[in-house]
Amino acid sequence: MKILFLAPANNYHTQKWCGYFVSRGYEVHVISFFPGTIEGVTVHFLDCGVDWQQSDSKKLKYLLKTPKIKSIVSEISPDIISVHYATSYGTAAGIAGLKNYALSVWGGDVYTFPHKSPLHRALLQYSLEHAACLLSTSAAMAREVGKYTDKKFYVTPFGVKTELFSPDKRTRPENDGQFIIGTVKALKPKYGIDVLLQAANLVRQQHPEIPLRLRIAGEGPCEEEYHTLTETLGIADITMWLGFISQEEAANEWANMDIAVVPSVTDSESFGVSAVEAEACRIPVIISDVPGLMEATQPGVTSVVVTRRSPQALADAIVLLYRNPEVRKRMGEAGRKLAVERFDYLTCFKNIEKIFLELAKNKNEHPGRRR
Repeated sequence: MKILFLAPANNYHTQKWCGYFVSRGYEVHVISFFPGTIEGVTVHFLDCGVDWQQSDSKKLKYLLKTPKIKSIVSEISPDIISVHYATSYGTAAGIAGLKNYALSVWGGDVYTFPHKSPLHRALLQYSLEHAACLLSTSAAMAREVGKYTDKKFYVTPFGVKTELFSPDKRTRPENDGQFIIGTVKALKPKYGIDVLLQAANLVRQQHPEIPLRLRIAGEGPCEEEYHTLTETLGIADITMWLGFISQEEAANEWANMDIAVVPSVTDSESFGVSAVEAEACRIPVIISDVPGLMEATQPGVTSVVVTRRSPQALADAIVLLYRNPEVRKRMGEAGRKLAVERFDYLTCFKNIEKIFLELAKNKNEHPGRRR
């Protein structure tokens, strides 16, 4: 069978989706507005002359490629079409007249985009209306999108490769005289890295006896700002910046922490895949009170939830877990169990595959409506 994705080929999540379906023996194609290569996949790059960071008005150039999209789809004749991100690829798919495709919303397309103007809202509604079925990585995001459509939603969490993200990756001795906390996130405002830095400073000031060390992996537009903040706060000596790291390196980082911190500050964090990665490594997690993050953990069992944008609340949670190693151990064990049972990569994608096969089987049916 053939499956066609309309999604950015240079994105890790696209690559993970494609990797699963290649492993299942599908012929996989991707139509992408950005260049990228994916092993075992034919990528059809449509150069729009637009960078992903440019304005929405410039991104309207995506829509000029709809005749080419239609032509490629006609040539491939896929059994299944999976479109990702409602307000770019989704809009293009609708205008191209594609039929019977699944549309996956990602976060910013539903939490941010429709609030920019009535036109933005109308574009989102147009995209949702033209899809045969809708997929969301979390129930929280499905509820948000429910403001713009009455179509049925399938909740399909991001899966984590629990054989890769595993406690077996830990190489640190148990008592090495350090208390390591950290995160693996892009250095963007919405992920609250500045809150983590401020919290680390408070821990150091209020509890100097704690041998705190901070490790942060990721890159992004706030990199220089955050580096300067560590200097201003006086915590540069305990902060290690790792830059962009691979999934294999991320597994090693999570497994060698004492606490993982995911301090996102906006609801556009649609699902806490980073939290699940840490849980899979048997590491307790501190998260902010963002619905998508709380769905990825069991608050009070695998995670401690703190008020977003509150450095003091985060600092207090760090100290609490430092003082209670048995609680950390118990939370870590529960987190590993949760990740394996509910968020394993193969389990999540098998569910997605069932949805896609059902969609392919019922090509002529109308989109389902929520009861």
